[in-house]
Amino acid sequence: MEFFGLTLYGPQNYIKDIMREEYQEPNNKDDVNPLMRKIIMYSTMPKQIQRPDVDAISLIDCYLGRVNGFAYGSIQRFITMKRKGVIKPAGPSDMYRFPPTTSMEFGWWQHDPEITLTTWHHTHPRYPQPASPNTLILDKVRKNNKYATLF
Repeated sequence: MEFFGLTLYGPQNYIKDIMREEYQEPNNKDDVNPLMRKIIMYSTMPKQIQRPDVDAISLIDCYLGRVNGFAYGSIQRFITMKRKGVIKPAGPSDMYRFPPTTSMEFGWWQHDPEITLTTWHHTHPRYPQPASPNTLILDKVRKNNKYATLF
């Protein structure tokens, strides 16, 4: 029995369920520029973010040719780009409504426009104490007596 799209086996298409309605993976190079304009328009990321330029296509492989970060539905193209380290211009927060995995939860909320004016999430430098004073005293005492202890 299916109830609200869930079955005993979990959601039927989890990735499709968490994708943004505005995002559609491009199928050819002509679809990339309108998609990137639309992504930049609805994205909540800072405007000064350094996205890979989809017009500056880099040479990746003598067999695959030039790429711009999108695989166009080809698994071979995706694997080669992943192996060569080509970054996809659309980030996870531009593609998904919420983090699909727990490893993506870290930093997911940092681009939220509601917290840009607050400072509660900023970190401050911490100056840890490398050793306690008792340990330093014990190190000096052990130079004379190797069996010395604090207790």
